[in-house]
Amino acid sequence: MMRIGLFTDAYLPEITGVTTAVSQLRAELERLGHETYVYAPHYDRPYEEAPRTYRFRAGPVFAYKTARMAVPYSREAARSFGMLDVVHSHTPFSLAYAAFVAAYRHRLPHVQTYHTYLSQYRHYIPRPIRPSVRITESYSAALCNRCSVITVPTRSIHDELVRFGVRRPIRILPFGPDMNVYASPAAWEPKKEMGIPEGAPLLLYAGRMAEEKNLRFVLAAFAKAHETVSGAVMAWAGDGPLRAWLEEEGERLGLREVLRFPGFLDRQRLTDLYKETDLFLFASKTETQGLVLAEAMAGGAAVVAVRAMGVRDVVTDGVSGLLVPESVDEFATHVVGVLSNPELRARLGEGARRVAEEMSLQNCARRFAEIYEECRAAGPRPRAWRRLARGRARA
Repeated sequence: MMRIGLFTDAYLPEITGVTTAVSQLRAELERLGHETYVYAPHYDRPYEEAPRTYRFRAGPVFAYKTARMAVPYSREAARSFGMLDVVHSHTPFSLAYAAFVAAYRHRLPHVQTYHTYLSQYRHYIPRPIRPSVRITESYSAALCNRCSVITVPTRSIHDELVRFGVRRPIRILPFGPDMNVYASPAAWEPKKEMGIPEGAPLLLYAGRMAEEKNLRFVLAAFAKAHETVSGAVMAWAGDGPLRAWLEEEGERLGLREVLRFPGFLDRQRLTDLYKETDLFLFASKTETQGLVLAEAMAGGAAVVAVRAMGVRDVVTDGVSGLLVPESVDEFATHVVGVLSNPELRARLGEGARRVAEEMSLQNCARRFAEIYEECRAAGPRPRAWRRLARGRARA
């Protein structure tokens, strides 16, 4: 049994790919018999707290108001650091520094999972203080090079970190869906409760509704496809700063009757929606993986996605979905092609389910436990401790 500290700047009740990955990893590690400690920001919204969860004072992050940036100090949290066997950070932001403090003070191995392709999120920082792409990449490398091991979800991100200058061991370990949820009885009837006509094809996007997800492109492509497949309905599960624009633009395009916005859905209800989805649409070019892709695929949804870094490592073109260029006309043509060919849709859906099962949360948690044990056996990095000690002495 290990005591594992999970440090993250995004956690429940916020719903993002990172919060889903961390909360599900925590649950599975606990099921395997380990003890987990979570260090996360405080949110103003009410939420049910699990034991051994430490919250840090936090405020909004510039233009992205639902996210939180924590003050990386908590006396209560610091007292718990001595109980840990390994530190696992899921953030390059403020609580990464709390993780470094825990690892340094108690000579613990530090695993870092690279979830966020930082240079693609610079638009949330006001222009006068916005760092360049090169500075952002150098910052990522500097953080990773002070860890014992870095994990990434895809080969594409592995190669990017090497290009940034990361010299520490990098393990490719994708986060996958919790397959146990897909075997649970349905909590609702998505098509019926969203008023979708019987027999109408259901298309879906799930996740944060923000600029970096390229949702303006998705809506334009759906509008184009709808000219041919007029009965198709598209649901947008989730929320975010772009939701109001999507609703307004959908109205302007005359699509109000075929768009659905169910908002945030809990894990079981979202899983039920995946299982009734005919086609999952995805156009983000900023993903380290795109956990929602694997979740949708586990429900048997075929995928049409823009061919981009991270995505192409999850979706196998022609097997679990179709990868296409970022062209509204081409994307819409492929959407129509899948919807018009039931055999193709069924084949892609079955391939998607097989791929998702290989990436399951259960396999992921077992592999993380193995990495923790390897890091403990190797011990902390002496050179890193000496550099930090010299820096503190000079200060």
